[in-house]
Amino acid sequence: MSRQRGFSLLEILVAFAILSISLGVLLQVFATGLRNAGTAADYTQATLYAESILAAIGREAPLSEGSHSGSIDEQFSWRSRISPYLDGMPDPEKIRVRAYRVEVEVFWNGVLKTRSVVLETLRLAPLPPPQGPA
Repeated sequence: MSRQRGFSLLEILVAFAILSISLGVLLQVFATGLRNAGTAADYTQATLYAESILAAIGREAPLSEGSHSGSIDEQFSWRSRISPYLDGMPDPEKIRVRAYRVEVEVFWNGVLKTRSVVLETLRLAPLPPPQGPA
């Protein structure tokens, strides 16, 4: 009788174990990539919202000291802080403008924690004309 040569049961079990571990690792890599792509998309959307809100302050919304906040949609919310900027600025009465530091933060609940994007800029606003004696 000729002896047939094939794989033993132990060799087949080891091969299946190696295959299942490899597939598990590959699925984890793909899942991580998809999660990172979703997070990157959220950051991009939040940055666009922050830029839009920052552009509106002083043009569509008044440039006045204080804080404002609101909701954009069911996922994103925002808050802004406007404060005087005095570092290295000349006397506002001499140049007839006042500098403001404008900060906009857009935040949302991520997978594991609250995430946010913060943008800042400086804006100049003219002072009202001086009132002369009547």
